[in-house]
Amino acid sequence: MNLSLSRLSKYMLGAPLDRGRPFLLFLLVGLSIACASTPAVVKRGEVPVGSELAVIPFRDCLITGQEDCAGSGNVAGSIFARVFSFPPRFKAVPLSRPVSPVATLTDDDAVALAKAHGFKFVINGEVDEFYNVAPMTFRVDRAGISVRILRVEDASVVVFFSQRKEAGSNLATPDGLIEGMATHVRDSL
Repeated sequence: MNLSLSRLSKYMLGAPLDRGRPFLLFLLVGLSIACASTPAVVKRGEVPVGSELAVIPFRDCLITGQEDCAGSGNVAGSIFARVFSFPPRFKAVPLSRPVSPVATLTDDDAVALAKAHGFKFVINGEVDEFYNVAPMTFRVDRAGISVRILRVEDASVVVFFSQRKEAGSNLATPDGLIEGMATHVRDSL
């Protein structure tokens, strides 16, 4: 069986292979891969527009020997508070973390803290990875988070999201990756 490229394209695409079709096919495959690489936000309930959310700084990443982990939870918490407050769909209010940056803050403790401050929802999470390199080293930055939005009334998880991601270029930063994740979560509500 002798299949040339043009015969194969007629069989698969229904028309002769022209200059535009390979580009279009490449573009469609690229878009489907890019879309498939962002995990879905798991929603078990609604966070009404206009809600006030407490944001507790996340737990720092715990990768041994990785200096960038120190302070990563504070960075992630600040980014989530800023992203959730703009545009003004929600009001996100940062709270102080009641335990050390590397200690786990249980969801029950996060709910108790938010309840003491009069909030109906609280954002609690962990930074799983935070790797920031100089732009010209040709290594990629990485970031990973796990985040939950909890309803204070019954301590239930209303929203869950987790992702680890590598930067697409040498100019991207872990902060930018986390901002993209925070935007994805906010826009999924």
